[in-house]
Amino acid sequence: MIDILVLNYNDAPTTIRFVNSVKDFSCVRYILVVDNHSTDESRTVLKKIQNEKIIVVDSGKNGGYGFGNNYGIKLLQSEYNSEYILLSNPDVVVEESVLVELEIFLRNNNEYAIAAPFMLDTKGEKQFNTAFRIPSKWEYIFSIDLLISKLKGSFYYKNIEKETSEVIDVGAVTGSMFFMRVKDITECEMYDENVFLYCEELILGKRLASIGKKIALLTRISFVHNHSVSISKTYKTLFSKQRLLMQSKMYVIKHYYDANLFDYFIAWLFFKLSFFEVFLIGVIKRL
Repeated sequence: MIDILVLNYNDAPTTIRFVNSVKDFSCVRYILVVDNHSTDESRTVLKKIQNEKIIVVDSGKNGGYGFGNNYGIKLLQSEYNSEYILLSNPDVVVEESVLVELEIFLRNNNEYAIAAPFMLDTKGEKQFNTAFRIPSKWEYIFSIDLLISKLKGSFYYKNIEKETSEVIDVGAVTGSMFFMRVKDITECEMYDENVFLYCEELILGKRLASIGKKIALLTRISFVHNHSVSISKTYKTLFSKQRLLMQSKMYVIKHYYDANLFDYFIAWLFFKLSFFEVFLIGVIKRL
């Protein structure tokens, strides 16, 4: 059986819509909604949908995406002995058959800790950013600067949308929805709660690789993601999103790439430059 974990922050209508779409799946045992200490009426509204199958809890503080998901994973493991968890954003649409295939795959392939379906947009088109490779240190440092990152190319796999293999080993998958083996996730110490938002997928990919576990993208199955609905409701400007992203990247460089003082100084310069680039983009858009 599968347990589902969904994190809510000030977006109860989207979360309830997702829960209603999966609550009758026969393969699902429990649905845990972790409210990440919303500042609106989310907790009161979400409590109304609670029943024997749907569990609603408050995380106690808004410690970020990783903190909220860790809270849910720990709760499902300790109180409900979860073996497999589907971690999902509330702004996705998925069919029951997809969950069944994900569970079958992980049960039959112990070397994998995570399996994910292909991400589609609302038009049903496969998205290139459904998975990516783990970049080298300098690739990651250069990615902080918007212009250089465009010139050097991204960490995403080229033409992955056209891939015909049913299973692809990848460095990381999008955090919008994936299926995990709880034992492996807890062994790699789950999410890094020092990162509030962004970069979680890369960190998780590196942590799993450090314990010899792999991540699979299953190309025959898919889900639909309405990109950035939840994030955009909280961080409304490009500047605020960029600042949060860059802060997370700087943390990753320092703690996951063994950056020395020179490495970190160059990253810091790109960090500052990126804000000037965002400012210019904003000016151009207003013209």
